[in-house]
Amino acid sequence: MASAVYFNLDDSEFRSALRRYALARRIDFAKAIQQQARLIAVNLAFQTQPFGEDKGRAQGEGAVKADLTPPRGIFKPLNQFWMGEAVRMKKYAPENFVRRFTNKDGETWLTEQDQVLTTQGAMKQFHQAMRTQAGRRRTSQAGNRDRTIGRHGSANRGAVDRDKLQKYVQTVQKKVGMAKAGWADCAKQIGGMRGIPQWVTRHAGKKSKGIVTDNTKASGSDQYVLMENTVPWIDKCLTQSQMQRALDIQRGKMETAIEKTLAAVKTI
Repeated sequence: MASAVYFNLDDSEFRSALRRYALARRIDFAKAIQQQARLIAVNLAFQTQPFGEDKGRAQGEGAVKADLTPPRGIFKPLNQFWMGEAVRMKKYAPENFVRRFTNKDGETWLTEQDQVLTTQGAMKQFHQAMRTQAGRRRTSQAGNRDRTIGRHGSANRGAVDRDKLQKYVQTVQKKVGMAKAGWADCAKQIGGMRGIPQWVTRHAGKKSKGIVTDNTKASGSDQYVLMENTVPWIDKCLTQSQMQRALDIQRGKMETAIEKTLAAVKTI
């Protein structure tokens, strides 16, 4: 299980704005905390990669495809004939593997270091190993700092059936938005996921979970809402500065609301 990651944020200005907001809008402070916590969760979802609404989904799915398929991806798709040959050579004549996959020009397009993967489970395991090798970065970055991985200048590849690779890519693309969805689940627990795209909310509360501690029934400075995104790789998709921005954006919106409220009172 991945270790928790903590960021220290400056929330002094936010807390001051929150109290002024509650007074200006004449709402209970506990209600103001819950309302703004939900909106911060929405902001955090947008600050988490991939950025944007429909554009973010397209970029995320494109990154998945680039990581898994040629020219830079970790998998080498083969047609049915060559897949059969790869399996046969690995099993019965590994010493001749390189010769079998060297063309007439002397170029070797599959080596004994490449793994031959025949099932979706094996592909998933190989993919995870490459992500771990890359420090949970994108798999296309696996081996960039350690050229000893594989024999292709970056990472070794997995030889796979072409059709199975297409299905695997589609399966992984469906997971795009999972890091964001941890915050969506927090928003859901506080008051709803309004404002968060469906391709993100589809994961909320399922494989992407958030933990919310609502202590607004306490008194004084003990009133708070604590939110935690439990997606293991959230620290790879969200930085401290992006979290601070989510907080600052909401503070700015509250100050605008305060100004509008006070202006309305003056005109009465």
